[in-house]
Amino acid sequence: MAAASEPATTASVVVPARDEPDSLERTLDALSAQTFDGRLEVIVVASGTTTLAVARAHRIVDRVVADRTHEGPGAARNRGAAVATGDVLLFTDADTVVPPAWVRRHRRHYATPAVVGVGGPLRPLAGGLRHGLLFRLLSDWWYRASWPVGFVQQPGPNCSVRRSAFEAVGGFDESLSFIEDTDLSLRLREAGTVVYDHTCPVATSPRRQEREGYLPLFLAYLAGYLAYAIPGRSPTRDHFS
Repeated sequence: MAAASEPATTASVVVPARDEPDSLERTLDALSAQTFDGRLEVIVVASGTTTLAVARAHRIVDRVVADRTHEGPGAARNRGAAVATGDVLLFTDADTVVPPAWVRRHRRHYATPAVVGVGGPLRPLAGGLRHGLLFRLLSDWWYRASWPVGFVQQPGPNCSVRRSAFEAVGGFDESLSFIEDTDLSLRLREAGTVVYDHTCPVATSPRRQEREGYLPLFLAYLAGYLAYAIPGRSPTRDHFS
């Protein structure tokens, strides 16, 4: 039974996983340890024979959606959300480990009717001081600075939405190859309040940062934001003006 101080709502977690059997197992183990007293539903949208097998075998998983289209993270998340039953939809990735209170901390914000989305910071799952400092700068302090001026950016591995608002804005834009999470956040902001909870971090793999480098990755995102802001490219481009 849910605590009286928390909203009596169910929660669904959607995890896209593309050829990630080992890291997916770790992600699902973390979801199994949630200190959540409501009904938690876990949906994995998976591709790759071994990844599908891991998802189907794990006791925490309620439903596995086979992804044979490989249309990107936005499409995978939408497919998971389409079969979810929770009033609150949470999204994380298959290379991410969430803390035991993750679902509970996200869900508590939805006791406020105006809240339509929640995002939190990212921490490196591995690595030394360099990764720790740069993640703090780019995946926490940057959010704390940009959120108050209206540039809300729920990170894909650590975000949630009120289901009714997600459906009202049309979910993730599947035409975007990246920054689809920022796009969703800005459209959600038109429907209500999007909260940044700095007390609710998740640990995610720094493999992309190691592979591409922090500066090239930052420049790629900057170019993406600028392209996104070009008139005619996005219904939320005015947020970049």
